Amino acid sequence: MSTPILWLVVRQLGVGIWSTIIANLIGGAIFFWVDKFIFTSAVFEVWHVKDLGHCDKCGREAPLRRLVKAKDYDRSDAPAVFLCPRCSKEKLTQLHRQGIKTSQQF
Repeated sequence: MSTPILWLVVRQLGVGIWSTIIANLIGGAIFFWVDKFIFTSAVFEVWHVKDLGHCDKCGREAPLRRLVKAKDYDRSDAPAVFLCPRCSKEKLTQLHRQGIKTSQQF
């Protein structure tokens, strides 16, 4: 869908439709691999965050977060458990003891 829109913009620059299609194919071939690396790599942690809600562990109303993916840790298919900052700190301390590294340091 982006090719016709892109062509409408760049045709004012003297570029034809075939050049636009080829540029889209080259860009797609490059960014496919970049996106695949970003979304499947263990280098990046994935967190789900809620601005305000009730902690699934203690019931306290607070900003909530959930660690979904980190190196050697994947809860993508597990039921979501959102924790307040205090419970999250306890959970991350437990994960660190198990050898799971996260960007959060205590």
